[in-house]
Amino acid sequence: MKMYEIEKTIESEFPKETAYEWDNPGLLLGSHGAEISTVLVTLDVTADAVRQAKDCGAQLILSHHPILFGGTKKLTDDTPEGKMLLELAKNEICVYAAHTNCDVGKNGINAYLAELFELTGTEYLEENGLGRTGNLKTPVTLGEFAENVKKKLHTPHVRACGDTQKLITRAAIGSGACADFIPAAIAKGADVMLTADMKYHEMLDAAACGICVIDAGHYPTEAVVTEIFADILKDTGLKIVKSNQEDIFKYL
Repeated sequence: MKMYEIEKTIESEFPKETAYEWDNPGLLLGSHGAEISTVLVTLDVTADAVRQAKDCGAQLILSHHPILFGGTKKLTDDTPEGKMLLELAKNEICVYAAHTNCDVGKNGINAYLAELFELTGTEYLEENGLGRTGNLKTPVTLGEFAENVKKKLHTPHVRACGDTQKLITRAAIGSGACADFIPAAIAKGADVMLTADMKYHEMLDAAACGICVIDAGHYPTEAVVTEIFADILKDTGLKIVKSNQEDIFKYL
């Protein structure tokens, strides 16, 4: 397929105009007319992802997190990002990102997580489509819900605040860093907010407001994006390779 055909396929599901204003989605490196036969799907574009793309012969890296976020003013091998970008260009590997447009998508990350945790009566956490709230099929304690999170997100560790014996009947989900949306979760009647990247004082504020919080980590709450990307492209005839990326955090 041509790159522009793949762009149409992705953007039919996750339109770029639905991304947050500060975001940087879309084709970030390469030609719209490039011929693509193999795609590496990943959460992040890293040096390891570039090596894997080269090894599997991918002409495209489809990523959740964008590159070129910091107002790059020069492209040299003086920085890790510069080296990586030069290596991508040298090997004619395109990079495309679907970020907050995937977060808010009808079938994006948060919808996937809501289904994974079998929430019923789901609704958007925010009007723009970010996050989900819904009822648990069977109420469980916070401690039991935390164990379920670890199991379903394949992580050995979560951080939680709240009474581990509190009964959880309604949950809110915000993949990645969504501490700002805890007030919305409270307004929606959630007993617990599942998110990531919580700061100490944000946890204190949540506890004071009476809502439990589970911080499962950024990678565990968003790694499912590789499954979403693979599903979108499954009928295109392209070879899809899933990144072997692991969580940057190690639990010792």
